[in-house]
Amino acid sequence: MTDKDELVFSTIQTFLKNPPVIIWGSGATVALGLPTMGTLNTALRKNITGFNESNDNLEIELGDPKYEPQFPEIRKVIWDAVNTADAQVLSELINNNCRLYDGINRMIEKFRETHPQVVNIITTNYDRVLEYVMAYHNIPFTDGFEGKQLSRFYSDSFRDKNITNLIKVHGSLNWFKVDGSIRHLMQNSETVEPVIICPGKNKYKEAYNSPYRELIQKADDLINEASSFLVVGFGFNDAHLTPKIREKVREGTPLVSIAKEITDSCKEELKDAQKYIFLQEGDDSSTKVTLKLNRDSEPKEIIVKDDFWKLDQFMEIL
Repeated sequence: MTDKDELVFSTIQTFLKNPPVIIWGSGATVALGLPTMGTLNTALRKNITGFNESNDNLEIELGDPKYEPQFPEIRKVIWDAVNTADAQVLSELINNNCRLYDGINRMIEKFRETHPQVVNIITTNYDRVLEYVMAYHNIPFTDGFEGKQLSRFYSDSFRDKNITNLIKVHGSLNWFKVDGSIRHLMQNSETVEPVIICPGKNKYKEAYNSPYRELIQKADDLINEASSFLVVGFGFNDAHLTPKIREKVREGTPLVSIAKEITDSCKEELKDAQKYIFLQEGDDSSTKVTLKLNRDSEPKEIIVKDDFWKLDQFMEIL
């Protein structure tokens, strides 16, 4: 091991010595077959009349008021695209093809080792990959809904010991509107409306409704209390989560981010962070690392061999 490798590995271990709050984004599941924002953009171009085919930012495009009458249809197109890939993940796990998901299991099990055995994951994803993997490996978790079918949301389902708390701030594929309220269904239904919060300005209005209001408050509380952050595939484009995280890292809370590519928005939002380490794909099976050790140090760029920007190999460091 070189001195540079040692610096990278020891920094990660120091930053994450206490269980971090995990920020889980869409980039975390792209390699598992889940759609990117670009894929969703393409699906909308094909299925939504009058959709602007030249746009390159779905969040901005769906903020155009002209789409408001089409939002139920837009939501269904997005739901269908994610659900198709989500079903494939479940099929693979049912057939014990679980190697691709080892990194997720190892991540959660690692941070469950320490008393009180609680892991906090905040995600903007709709898919159920985390739920499937935790269920497959018998890891206790809650997304705030109690009961197996037609269950309701209870904010006190989130606990501070012996649990993985999964905070899905934009909803989940198996949340539907039933008789005016949001209920959790074990099986997808064509007769009720999915309630995922889509990209665009409408999401701020929808977030005032239960359970999103409570979920965002829970996410805010966890971020405020975090001793560190592990960010996996999250691009810092979401206005619900980014400002709170930005504030915490400015105060000195360490952050570790792994992704195929560290986005420009991530770099901009975290430019004033005191302590961070970014891992992204390098050339020829390597990892490009950018690290800042403290408030007074300058960022350093280091190349380490192997694909430590991938979750399964990243977990080998810990």
